[in-house]
Amino acid sequence: MNHEKKIVLTKDGSYTLRIDALKESYHSLHGALTESEFIYLNHGLHFWQENNQGKRCRILEIGYGTGLISYLSYLEAQKSQTGMDYTAIEPYPLTSEESELLNYDNLFEISKNQLSHKDFSKLLWEKSLAILPEFNLLKKKILFEHFKSTISFDLIFFDAFGAHVQPDLWGTEWMRKSYNLLRSGGVWVSFCAKGSVRRSLQEVGFEVERLEGPPGKREMLRAIKP
Repeated sequence: MNHEKKIVLTKDGSYTLRIDALKESYHSLHGALTESEFIYLNHGLHFWQENNQGKRCRILEIGYGTGLISYLSYLEAQKSQTGMDYTAIEPYPLTSEESELLNYDNLFEISKNQLSHKDFSKLLWEKSLAILPEFNLLKKKILFEHFKSTISFDLIFFDAFGAHVQPDLWGTEWMRKSYNLLRSGGVWVSFCAKGSVRRSLQEVGFEVERLEGPPGKREMLRAIKP
């Protein structure tokens, strides 16, 4: 996907990238950092942790994008001393130059024993990396359609481009694949609130919740595998 990307300042002071040819941004223009924290940490990771205290969490992120959600999870693992095995998939990784344009390191106070977002973004792909005792990272350059796993996950961050850009990726087939990739009690969470996606999640067996969305978005979805 070699579309031209431009840097955009969002309303919370953090940057995102926008592809005008697709009429799509990597994050909400109401706040890239706010959206990532609200949906994936607060209503995803923290929700799972509250119901699985003390357990190590296996996370699958579908749509690594700018790496912001992965990086926030890394910081959270170090802060909370909670173990995470994090797999992120992305068929079209950003270049180092594109990633540095986002200037995410200005958003965080990084201690000397923490990786900056810049350094985090330079970590190797296709290699399992024990960054911390609490955080293991594997980034894979692959389409979700082709992704296979011998392990089951506790949490899926479904952060692909919206359905108007990738309609097939939000269909029942891929909700079923998500379901099959999760352990019993596993959680699927996404910015998406489309009725067709909610119905597909329910059709494959998820228990689905419509939650209040982040600033600028009325609703979001969270689904649990019984």
